[in-house]
Amino acid sequence: MPALQPQPLPSGGAVVASSKPATTPLQKIERQYRKFLAKRYMTFMSRVALWIAVLLSLSSIVVSGDISKVPFAILSSFPVSLSLAFLLRVRKTFVTQPYRPSPRPSLIGLVISSFWNRRVITLLLSYTVFSITIANVWCTLLAREDMALFKSTPRHPWQLNESRFVLTASNACLFLVVAARDVLNDNLKADWPRERRPFAQAVKIALLDNIWGSSRIGFTFLWSISAPFAYFWLGLRSFVWQWVNWRLWGVAVRPFVGSFARSTSKTLGPWALLGPMLSLNMLTLLILQFPVKGLTAYITQSPLSLETYLITALKSQDPYYLQFTLMELLRVISIPRCRKIFFDDISKSPSLISQLCQELLLQFGNVHHVLVSRGATSKPQSSQSSPVASSTISTTADERKIPVRQADIFRPLAKPKSTINLKSVLDGPIQASTPSPVVKLTQAGTLAIKHVESVQDQVVGRIEGNPVGDAIVSEAKGARKNVNEWAGKEWGRRSVRSVLGEVLVAQRVIEILVILSVASIEEDTYGNVQQVLPAILEAIVRFREAIFALEAQLLVQTRLLGPAQSGAVDEIKKDLHVAISSCDKAVKRIADIFGQSLSAFKFPPSVAYGLGEICKG
Repeated sequence: MPALQPQPLPSGGAVVASSKPATTPLQKIERQYRKFLAKRYMTFMSRVALWIAVLLSLSSIVVSGDISKVPFAILSSFPVSLSLAFLLRVRKTFVTQPYRPSPRPSLIGLVISSFWNRRVITLLLSYTVFSITIANVWCTLLAREDMALFKSTPRHPWQLNESRFVLTASNACLFLVVAARDVLNDNLKADWPRERRPFAQAVKIALLDNIWGSSRIGFTFLWSISAPFAYFWLGLRSFVWQWVNWRLWGVAVRPFVGSFARSTSKTLGPWALLGPMLSLNMLTLLILQFPVKGLTAYITQSPLSLETYLITALKSQDPYYLQFTLMELLRVISIPRCRKIFFDDISKSPSLISQLCQELLLQFGNVHHVLVSRGATSKPQSSQSSPVASSTISTTADERKIPVRQADIFRPLAKPKSTINLKSVLDGPIQASTPSPVVKLTQAGTLAIKHVESVQDQVVGRIEGNPVGDAIVSEAKGARKNVNEWAGKEWGRRSVRSVLGEVLVAQRVIEILVILSVASIEEDTYGNVQQVLPAILEAIVRFREAIFALEAQLLVQTRLLGPAQSGAVDEIKKDLHVAISSCDKAVKRIADIFGQSLSAFKFPPSVAYGLGEICKG
């Protein structure tokens, strides 16, 4: 048996080098995004912690007048900072990963689906944790006997303090309502800036925007002055705690809340809770308001500043990072000296400007694909497989393409005549009217509906004859109208965003392409942009046609909504016409600049007709 010969081991450096895959430029850019944004977010959270410590220290001095509580207030700010960090982290996910629930035709379905999902439940939980934490920290800082955690009795030594319990519960319910209003009013979406500003200026604008006109201040004030009286005077106190104490779980909770249902000489009244509740709720709102407003600026301002990374960054499939790239690219090409770099660089084939237009059309094609497929996400595509760009950039001759002037784009297309012979298809004569039994059933149903409506009108008329009844009916009609209007708008928003969620990407791509096309007349020495100009116009027209098709489909579906139809129709038209208007403005601007030169290009008949309709409008 031959002896085993020792084999030399490979060097450690070679093994390490071969085990690590090469990092692509796109991965490097996304890594820079993550690193820069994470560093900025940590800076933001450190300032939030400082803000909480300062507010708690000042409020403890103002309320108690004891400056020695400042160190304890600073220590107490740590749990508040952690709970607020959890809340802000959850809100941040609604920007990095937009929340797009599916549309529901019924009002109940819209309301339930607005809250019955993991992300919104987590958001509501974060608000609850934050409000309970700040309430208990605040009551502890007061160091008052009537705000202690326990209020023991000879019978129940572990009896909770009702005043502290009511303050905590009221604060939690208040900010649960605030969170629910943000969900229903669509206040969680990202407010992406249209232009790049200095970061400090952007943060200042976000913090001071509508600071005193916010409805949260008035709502918090009304809640704070009405909640104590509603709890004591409207019977909520006796009803709630009697119900809790005499249920199956009463044996477990009675040692802690057993005396809440009884009124004694030591029981506090609503006036005793009014001041602490107002102070606590306003302090919580002040702590929460500025970090939430500042969060938008910290996570939507672009960290990208190197123009050489833009084309590579356009290949990103992450819509959060793509927004930064498009915003930076829009800033760069709006500056003539920066735009000149793209036009004059022909060191590579294809040129730099051709690569830029190619990647822009690919991103435009991704949005168009999702729109046409009604919400199906497109897979990452290469330069040869874009649904819009791949077919339009190709230089292969197409026999169907005709010049704009030859196509007579201002004349509508003639509809083909039908060649079907009805006489040869039908076996018997065409019936002139509906059979009598069907007519009678239809008439009977119509008469029944009219009879029910007349009875309903009579009942409502009698109620409205009474002044009190008239006021109640008017309020009910107004509330019903508002609910139906919200339901229609919410259904319309969901329907549009489920298939056109990245419409802002398409709008910015169109704006960038229009700027490049207009500037190419004087700055594009080699005519690279004008070579892809037909592809740009065709992509815009087809995107516009797809939006019109979506609008027609959604308007048909609104018939199922009943009273909420008008609100849904208005919301759909408002959202979609913004994108349609951007397409129309882009085509008109290019047509105004190029004028008769566009007649040299050839387009498919449908695209030529669409261009004519836009120019005539």
